[in-house]
Amino acid sequence: MSRALSTSVSTSAPISKPAAAARPKPSVVSLDPIRLLRQHMLGIFSTLFLGAILGVILHFVFLYTYQVWSGTVYLEIRNQLEDAKALNAKDLGTEEAVIRLAQTEVARMMSRDNLKAALENSDLQKTEWSKSSAFRDDKNIFNIDEAATELENDLRGAHKRGTQIFTLGWKTRVPEDVPVVLNAVANTYVNKVRDTEDNRFATILRVYEANQKKLDDQIIAKKQEIQKFVKEHNMTSLNESSSENSRALEKLREGIALTTSDLSVAESRQIQAEKKQQKEEGASDEDLREADSDPVMQNLNRDYEDATRRYAAAKDQYGNREIDGKKVIHAEVLQLKAAQESIQKQRDDTREKVLKRNQLSDLRGAANRVDSLNNLLKKQQTEFTRNSALSEDFTMNMAELGTLREQLSQAEDQRKLVAQTINDVNLARLRDESHRVEVVQKAMKPREITFPQLKFMVPGTAVLVCGIYILILFIREILDQRVKYPSDLLSLPGKILGVIPDIMDDPTKPKRAELIVLESPQSMTAENFRQTNALISKGLAPTNAKIILVMSPMPDSGTTTMVLNLGACDASLGRRTLIVGANLRRPGLARGLGLDPTLPGLGDILNGANPADILIDQGNGLHFIGAGAPSNRTFQLLNTEKMDAFLDWCHQNYDRVYLDAPPSVVAGEGLAMANKADASIMVVRAWQDQKGLVTKLAYQLMDSKSNFLGTILNRPKNTAGGYFKKNAEAIAEYATQTSAFQLPKSAVMKDQKLSTDGTSPSTT
Repeated sequence: MSRALSTSVSTSAPISKPAAAARPKPSVVSLDPIRLLRQHMLGIFSTLFLGAILGVILHFVFLYTYQVWSGTVYLEIRNQLEDAKALNAKDLGTEEAVIRLAQTEVARMMSRDNLKAALENSDLQKTEWSKSSAFRDDKNIFNIDEAATELENDLRGAHKRGTQIFTLGWKTRVPEDVPVVLNAVANTYVNKVRDTEDNRFATILRVYEANQKKLDDQIIAKKQEIQKFVKEHNMTSLNESSSENSRALEKLREGIALTTSDLSVAESRQIQAEKKQQKEEGASDEDLREADSDPVMQNLNRDYEDATRRYAAAKDQYGNREIDGKKVIHAEVLQLKAAQESIQKQRDDTREKVLKRNQLSDLRGAANRVDSLNNLLKKQQTEFTRNSALSEDFTMNMAELGTLREQLSQAEDQRKLVAQTINDVNLARLRDESHRVEVVQKAMKPREITFPQLKFMVPGTAVLVCGIYILILFIREILDQRVKYPSDLLSLPGKILGVIPDIMDDPTKPKRAELIVLESPQSMTAENFRQTNALISKGLAPTNAKIILVMSPMPDSGTTTMVLNLGACDASLGRRTLIVGANLRRPGLARGLGLDPTLPGLGDILNGANPADILIDQGNGLHFIGAGAPSNRTFQLLNTEKMDAFLDWCHQNYDRVYLDAPPSVVAGEGLAMANKADASIMVVRAWQDQKGLVTKLAYQLMDSKSNFLGTILNRPKNTAGGYFKKNAEAIAEYATQTSAFQLPKSAVMKDQKLSTDGTSPSTT
């Protein structure tokens, strides 16, 4: 035995472990509410039914012991006036603004001050509600503060969306008290609002009336000031005086202009006359004509013309004579010529004298004219200056008078506006729109009871009881840390290799689970074992691992059943498979196979026996080594080199080896063997193993030298709540119509032998 084991150790090939996967983060509590509700559907319907019955009972109990009546008073927020003369009031604005106003009015109406004022109503203090001992002292005096506190808690205000209506509701046990209390609170608030509005109107009117009186005094004082001003400045005929002053100034202005023009002409003539007097300028044709118009000059001009004619006539008559070749002029011609020249000289001298005389006269006339015009101009200017001063004074007085009149007009306009405002305020005060809040419907005595009502009590109590039941279910589900469903294993490392249901949930109704793959291959449970085995084979393929440790956190998790059926699956595929009972404390493989548990086994091998002499051939390629004789079950030897030698022998002789290890909680050798095996699988018993313990074992297996393949969930209530039920039925129905499960044993063995070269028909 020792020689064979030592030889096998030297020839075995090491199995490499894949890189460890990152540890998953702890997940939150996994809870499927639909599944939970479907699992407890019967309890839910039962609680609904019991709740309905309880609702009927409570209805009649409360109907005779605790009746509640309620009522509501409706109030409206009126649109506000922009102008007293406006036909329609201003809209309150957006829906949000209306809601805000309604909530404000509700808060004001339910304020403690308003409630205390309403509680002073004598009718309210006569109600049955007010006679409660909670509101009366030893002397039966009504305590308003206590009653107000009660109303603050019981009254309910609300706004009817889409309207300007807000409501006030109240409940009590006496129906006659409902309208009394509600109407007292509402009327008190409305009256309070109206008093506030009246005070506001009165305050506004007092301000405007005081302003009106002040303006009246200003108007009277200003009129008196105007009258006094008119009398002091003699402005009785304002328009006529203004016209006369204007006409006089205009006439003087025209006269000054004319005089100035005449003076300019006269000064020009005077200068011209002075130049002529001083011989600086010759006589003009006009001067000559004026001189010739003188009577003396006219006579001399006639004499000169007459002498000229006679001289011309004598000259023509006598002509020129020549005596002795000399010209001889007639004496009469000479005489007439001399008379002509004498008259001509006299005329020229006389003209010169007349011109001098006229020039001197013109010079004197021009000087006199200039002096006269200068005097006239000075007089006109003096008169104009005096009238201008008078006009300026008049204008200033008129301006000042105009200012006074404008001030009077402004005061009168202001008084008109104030008077109009006072009138508008009085008109607004008389209109209904001036009241911000109005009661549109008073509270009436309730005709129907508010509580209890059968239509509410029955479904309400049923829902309440059912809700409490469901709440308890959820709380229990959250607090329950057991692994119950595959989803509870999602936070663990490794895969979920399979879910093996309880045979009670198998539609084919197999007798036992230990060898269900061999005894009931058409069952749903056998199919689940085959699917699980396929995933295990897929996980072992990359590392060519052969030895698989199967262990669980707690006892009775089903590792023995897993080893038996997984080994049967591998054997059915043509693999040389060995199942080993490595649980030396409580062995169970032999009983599952129907063998004597005291037969030689692993304990004997670790004590020196030859494995080939001890193994039992179960047929179909499945071999078995039990725990051994009780006297040789020394579990400490599982963590020795002898165990290593045995495992190496298993590597050389078998394609797949399953070790049935003890639970980790009660035995430490299971984790020791995890460092010797090629791969490890954890079996978790649903509704038994705690999540914390399962997580701990998963991390321990992941940290061991073996390759942690994943977890198998054993015996969950898969059909509870309807989950997997249709799948199970489909598997069972498909299996009953599969001819492979109905072949004779020889044909089955042939198919199993052929499956060593390909896929087994049983796994298809």
